[in-house]
Amino acid sequence: MKKIIKALFLKQRDNKYAKIVTGYNNKAKEKDYSMKEQDLRLEYQQAARNWEEVLPLGNGSLGAMVWGGAEKEIIGLNQETLWSGYVRDKNDPAVLNYLPEVRRLLLAEKYEEAQQMTEKHLLGEYGESYLPFGNLVLTFPNQTTQKYTRSLDLATAIAKVESGQDQDKLTREYFVSYLHDALFIQITGQQFQCAIAFESKLNPQVRYTPNKIQITGQCPEHVDPNYIPTRPESFIQGTKGQHYTGEIAIYTTDGQVEVMDNQLFVTKASTLVLQVSLIRPAKNTKEQTYEAIKQEHMADYQALFATVAIGFGQKVALPTDQRLARLKAGAQDPSLYALYFQYGRYLLIASSREGSLPANLQGIWSWEVRAPWSSNWTTNINLPMNYWLAQTCHLEACLPPYFDWLKKLVVEGKKTARINYGMQGFVAHHNVDYWMNTNPVGRPFDQKVGETGSAMWAMWPMGGLWLSQELFRHYQYHLDEKFLKETAYPILKEACLFILDWLVEIDGTYHSLPSTSPENRFQVTKDSPPCAVTKDSALDLQLIEELFINFTKTCQILKLNDSLLQSITQVQARLAKVQIGQKGQILEWDKEFIESEPGHRHFSHLYGLFPGENFDSDETLITASKVSLEERLNGEFAHHTTGWSCAWIINFYSILQDKTNTGKYLKKMLVDSTLDNLWGVHPPFQIDANFGGTAGIANALVNERLGQLNLLPALPDFLPNGYVKGLRLTGKRTIDLSWEDGKLTAYQIHLEEKNESMRI
Repeated sequence: MKKIIKALFLKQRDNKYAKIVTGYNNKAKEKDYSMKEQDLRLEYQQAARNWEEVLPLGNGSLGAMVWGGAEKEIIGLNQETLWSGYVRDKNDPAVLNYLPEVRRLLLAEKYEEAQQMTEKHLLGEYGESYLPFGNLVLTFPNQTTQKYTRSLDLATAIAKVESGQDQDKLTREYFVSYLHDALFIQITGQQFQCAIAFESKLNPQVRYTPNKIQITGQCPEHVDPNYIPTRPESFIQGTKGQHYTGEIAIYTTDGQVEVMDNQLFVTKASTLVLQVSLIRPAKNTKEQTYEAIKQEHMADYQALFATVAIGFGQKVALPTDQRLARLKAGAQDPSLYALYFQYGRYLLIASSREGSLPANLQGIWSWEVRAPWSSNWTTNINLPMNYWLAQTCHLEACLPPYFDWLKKLVVEGKKTARINYGMQGFVAHHNVDYWMNTNPVGRPFDQKVGETGSAMWAMWPMGGLWLSQELFRHYQYHLDEKFLKETAYPILKEACLFILDWLVEIDGTYHSLPSTSPENRFQVTKDSPPCAVTKDSALDLQLIEELFINFTKTCQILKLNDSLLQSITQVQARLAKVQIGQKGQILEWDKEFIESEPGHRHFSHLYGLFPGENFDSDETLITASKVSLEERLNGEFAHHTTGWSCAWIINFYSILQDKTNTGKYLKKMLVDSTLDNLWGVHPPFQIDANFGGTAGIANALVNERLGQLNLLPALPDFLPNGYVKGLRLTGKRTIDLSWEDGKLTAYQIHLEEKNESMRI
């Protein structure tokens, strides 16, 4: 049973609320999350023309990308564990010999020399690359594009392609089942023919037998990141890579099947069902009909997706790409933002389910052997942003992959802390791959020194801190002391152990050095070369402060008299402080340097505004954040069409309760940073924009800051009417609210009497 707190908004000129009535409301026990009235369908009148127009499907581990060609269908296949490389320790004990000298140079303000030494001696080898499994290719002779539609239904997580008419009509249905760990494709028509084949850039062995295609292969032992110029070492097949298998099976058909010309050829069929399993065999499908499997899939998916409903007005009855084009041309389409919001939730469910790895830079959908940025986990904004929506948008069931992965990262990060730095605790830097390497990267394979300029992203030992911040946040939402004690506390303690060893005391003040502000650089003078390495970046200090606060609160809740608390109290009181510059802005580094790239896409120095809450209790820092935002957004290089950067801006202005700029950048997100299939674009496709954008919409409707609940704090003018049901609040609560003409009309807060948190 849920206790209901119900408050109705009186439509009066003074906009005051009616008295809050507390009690049980039996009619409200089962909230109506009907999906019939929502805008939940992506629809197109043509097949995808490139990879970034496909329709993505997934179950957290297995991904499929549907092109939807009428005559030739391509389904790109991914499996989360398919990576280049092998188990190899990339930590370097020699780093410890040079760290003191780098610190000495920084304290002497010899920044260029310190950076050169960092890149020569402190960096390690780049990580490995996430790989595409290959393509399932279906050919339908003589099929036409008459009456063609291609669609993805977010209510069911089922894609569909319909083409032809009358006797030539062909219908294809696709979904990836979490319960069965397989992709299913049903094709129906009248006496159709279908050729089934498989292709892959990994050159596996493909064996065609009656009713089945069997795939075996071995991953390359090394693949360079795509931003390293192509060279002989960019792709090394070798013999040390992991082995993999896959199977494309005809689950059922009433047609005739034969093997010919390296394909399965089906003729005289009215129905054909394919089952695709990668790496792991399909589960629980024996003696089940396709329809039964489909119903189980929908019930499993909807248990997660249907927890939130949203509407911003009537749907425009046009294909999705045409709706996006109209928006870019200046037309209004409020409901498209609701579709975008729910698409972000759909993508997280599809790329992060219990038992899987966390969503990477492309979720689980990647199509190149040298994927963009290796399609890895980038910790200096991108991976954390992937999970900004998980709590507020009622997708806590998608968090186990993140927490389970973080536990493993701690194990490897303790090795790096000990070997590279001679320190306790765990550390992680800005890139992590499947092999959980936590060393600072920047050095190409088979090279002895890091690349020039790589320190600005590679020498950043704060990744573990940022990733750990989701732990206490999870407790705040669910009040699960078992999780706090068994999962959060041990990880937070390891992060604290490292930071206490990392900080350097100088004249009674504790400093972080070497320190960088991710991917940004400064100049000491206009004529000096750009540099990235200094001490006490604003991001370092904010992450450290928040870590200490979260660990202290954790110990207080658990009534633990941890021996670290005394050290933390002493260090925290004397930790270097974030500085404010002459213009009233937050300084990104410890001094008011010249920015090499005014308008840079990263907003690392404003972490305390969001996702942190460090600045909320200090009006001076809030004011300085506004100045910094304006300065950054009007800087020389400020185009901010980078999707995730735009998403971050939306969240900033939602927290600042600035509806004008929230609306400006929300519209900019869809107009400038969204592809026709609604994927976010960096460019190329990068999924954090979707997740950050969805979180931004949620924060514009409801946000909590230091315990204060704000309703419709930054509702854009172009979303005057709407409702949302099921957004999460802290303290095991959810909220429903509605509004008209930009004014709140009603809300309900639902309190859970029983802790129903998922297994972590």
